[in-house]
Amino acid sequence: MKKRNTVKIILIVLCIILLCVFAFSAYKIISTLRGYKQAEQAYTEVANQFVSVTTAAPVSPVSPTPAAAEDTEPKGDGIDPEVSPLNIDFAGLRAQSTDYVGWIYSPNTKINYPIAYAADDNFYYLDHIPGEIQNANGTIFIDGRNASDFSDQNTCIYGHNMNDGSMFASLRDYRDASYYDSHKVIYLSTPDFNYRLDLIGGFVTEPTSFAYARNFDSPNQFLGHVELVKELSTFKSDVEVGENDKIVTLSTCTYERDDGRYVVVGKLTRIH
Repeated sequence: MKKRNTVKIILIVLCIILLCVFAFSAYKIISTLRGYKQAEQAYTEVANQFVSVTTAAPVSPVSPTPAAAEDTEPKGDGIDPEVSPLNIDFAGLRAQSTDYVGWIYSPNTKINYPIAYAADDNFYYLDHIPGEIQNANGTIFIDGRNASDFSDQNTCIYGHNMNDGSMFASLRDYRDASYYDSHKVIYLSTPDFNYRLDLIGGFVTEPTSFAYARNFDSPNQFLGHVELVKELSTFKSDVEVGENDKIVTLSTCTYERDDGRYVVVGKLTRIH
């Protein structure tokens, strides 16, 4: 009888443990989903208030010649490559937070977010979203060791790889070379200028990679950096980069290796 009681007690304890594990797992799942929803609502509200996006190029009244058509071939879902699709109310955006220094948009992806900057601080925006709300999605942000105005030779921008596909998760799609064919450019806007990122490469690397070098000692060192990006890239780009150009490196987590990163690098081109 005593043995049976002992077995019964053990089974009850095991059941309680299993129920606790189940309850904790359910709580974590619900919390994660709630976090996704909270972040989505916050960023949608910001975008609706301060951003409008033109998703198609204007129709030309005159059919271009074949040569002209080649020169003005739209990049990124029919958007005129020389005109930014973004119209940002930066006064309104920066009234919410002076840390917001830009906006990033990748056509036909979830990337349509404000860019934050906190000098010498690469931690705060890992887990905060607009409104000073703590949230695992975080905010897209410029490396705090960079200048905030894209004046460095290489400006590094970070964003999480979220399971719901938000933030910078879609950057990892560039591991498939065919994805690049329909996503060759990404757009940036700041209070002063509009830019197009003409992508030159993307690859898996580590947090201490050469990819995060921000300035270079010589033109040759900079051009060597660009060539190495192209050599390692999972897709092939014919974009040429000169010694006086600037680049932007977009970075997110990836899981091909321990503590891995996938970076996408683009030439910074000023547009209207």
